[in-house]
Amino acid sequence: MMDSSSRFSFSHTPSGAESTNFSNPQISVIAPCLNEEGNISELIARTAKALQDCGLTFEIVLIDDGSSDGTWEIIKRHRAEFPSLVVGVQHETNLGIYRSWQSGIAASRAENICLIDSDLQNPPEAICDLWRQFDLGRGALVQGTRSSIEWDRDARYIASRGLNWLLNRTFGDRAQDNKSGFVMAPRHVMEDVLEFDRSYKYPQTFIRVAARSKGYAVSEIETLFRPRVSGQSFLSARSPWRVYGAVILDVLKARREFGRGVRNPLEDRFVLTTPSENVARNEKQGVRSVGLDLYFATMPLHAWLIRPKTKDLYYWLNDSQWLSSSELQAIQFSRLRQLLWHAYIHVPYYRKVFDEADFHPSDFQSLGDIANVPLLSKRDVTANLYMSLFSDTHVKDDMHKIATSGSTGQPFVTYADRNQLEFRFASTLRSLEWTGWRFGDRQVRLWHQRLGMSPSQVFRERMDAFMMKRTFVPAFELDEKGLRGLVRTLNRVKPVLIDGYAESLNFLALYLAEGQKLDFAPKGLMSSAQVLTSQTRAQIEQSIGSRVFDKYGAREFSGIAYQCEYSDDKHVMDESYVVELLKDGRTALPGETGEVVITDLNNFSVPLIRYRIGDLAVAVDNQQPCACGRGLSRIGSIQGRTQALVHCANGRWLPGTFFAHFFKDYEHLVRFFQVYQEERDAFILRVVKAPQWTAGAWNDLLVALRTFVGPTDIQVDYVDEIPLLRTGKRTPVISTLQMNFQSL
Repeated sequence: MMDSSSRFSFSHTPSGAESTNFSNPQISVIAPCLNEEGNISELIARTAKALQDCGLTFEIVLIDDGSSDGTWEIIKRHRAEFPSLVVGVQHETNLGIYRSWQSGIAASRAENICLIDSDLQNPPEAICDLWRQFDLGRGALVQGTRSSIEWDRDARYIASRGLNWLLNRTFGDRAQDNKSGFVMAPRHVMEDVLEFDRSYKYPQTFIRVAARSKGYAVSEIETLFRPRVSGQSFLSARSPWRVYGAVILDVLKARREFGRGVRNPLEDRFVLTTPSENVARNEKQGVRSVGLDLYFATMPLHAWLIRPKTKDLYYWLNDSQWLSSSELQAIQFSRLRQLLWHAYIHVPYYRKVFDEADFHPSDFQSLGDIANVPLLSKRDVTANLYMSLFSDTHVKDDMHKIATSGSTGQPFVTYADRNQLEFRFASTLRSLEWTGWRFGDRQVRLWHQRLGMSPSQVFRERMDAFMMKRTFVPAFELDEKGLRGLVRTLNRVKPVLIDGYAESLNFLALYLAEGQKLDFAPKGLMSSAQVLTSQTRAQIEQSIGSRVFDKYGAREFSGIAYQCEYSDDKHVMDESYVVELLKDGRTALPGETGEVVITDLNNFSVPLIRYRIGDLAVAVDNQQPCACGRGLSRIGSIQGRTQALVHCANGRWLPGTFFAHFFKDYEHLVRFFQVYQEERDAFILRVVKAPQWTAGAWNDLLVALRTFVGPTDIQVDYVDEIPLLRTGKRTPVISTLQMNFQSL
């Protein structure tokens, strides 16, 4: 964005405005002026009368773009006469309409911006028409299209129609007047739209193209376009064919920047933001750098939707973690504001609930205003997923189905888009490094691995594991034979990092305490899925000989918060999520337990805004910085998850997460489930039938289940409902066994 420099100066608004009604204008009308001494006075008078008649407060920002006539003197005179209504900006040389727009926005005060030419061909009275269309929320940017009613059918008209056809064909649009610079939008939208990556001869040509490319809705309203009666068009002083030729060259260049059609609002842009002048880029060196580059370059072969550009996100996140909390909150505010506008305009569900709650994205002025946004429950998602929660800009090829692990006992489905998957992967890679692991180091993962994956996904998973030097060990095979094999694998691989479910790490630790040994010590252990008690953590760290780094995550989001090397609290991935802990509808105080509410800043295809994930967590005092130096916010221990192991007649201990992953592929048969065990080798399976339940399909499910549980006595109880816990969840596994782990 341009600021004051030696090439132009501002005529600033004095502190004492003559009317308090205009101290906080609703609209800043921005008009570039080039030799317009005959039009300025009428422009001001007609604009003021029209907007006052509409009941709007406003300011008029006039930019003298290097005029050679008396334009600047007239601007100064009106500025002196109406200091609270007229703002003057002077360019000492001609910088063009685009740069004039930027200068005008920099000098303006209002949260809504209207761009208009100063030649009166766009009638100022039509600003009210744009405002009414804009105020109805039909578009993030409203464009006044030039009516052909009073538009002279001269060579300029024909050229303009031809350019409109070219822009529509090139950028996949059906605009009536693509090039019109008579537009209105919120300030943050206008600033974003006018931020181009490339340099153009006539960048004003692409205001609508840029808006659509960046994911903003554009609505049109027909306005008159009158003949110029004073002054001279810039085309008159130049060869029109030379201008049109330069515009065509601009179009070819713009095709590479803006692509074709509507994109995700964050596509190709967010990583261009420099986190801070004081943050040094933390790139890999030597062999590790080569391996990392190769890994990202080959991503389409081994990753689901993730592209090589994710490397830039990874480097960006390595820098941004060291920002101050206020800088990170500024990033969150900017991204959340953009998400709220996108959701209101493009997602039918949010348009409906925002209106019902009397909330509009323009009301969002600080992060604290998120409290005015309605909450979103899992039930809301399930009821509206197809199609009300889908953005009308979503690209199906860029979406990935997420079937959660069903910790409530009910499989849950949502969708992540490419942008979200890329951010969550880059965040995971950054957080793994907090344990001491680095790319190229060996790791072992105790995971469900391929349960529920398609053959193509299994292939990608294997290839990805090879390139990451990651060895998978199925976390569900916790019998004597499986544990002996796991210890042999660990001693052979000697991983720097062991990553797995808390239950699996705990069971390994108890097995090692019985006399088995590891002949090495990993740098770190990453635990996830279940709550780690202090006793369990101590047992794991003592038996395996490494520190445990706890991860809080969910299938909807992957890693939400991770422990660093200095704290028992978990750092939230603030660049991707806004995490609230609520108690009695307010923010939980430090030490209080609150409900976890998450807003995903990355998923614009199926936005999850203030999503009630169903967990409880302890709030911490984020005014006290973490010793690690990271500015990321923190949450305390997670209270809403419990450990559970089910003993089977084949000698295998199955964690509760196994049943959650198993039943998520049978949502057509099972609406809710719960495993209840009072004695070894037997359990009760409580089931709430789904509408498509049949006896034959149920028998097939039991056959598949027995491949894991063996001859275990399964008593099936069909019930009408399974009670909720205080967390709002249905616990999938309840075990009352008094187990002596030392004798297992």
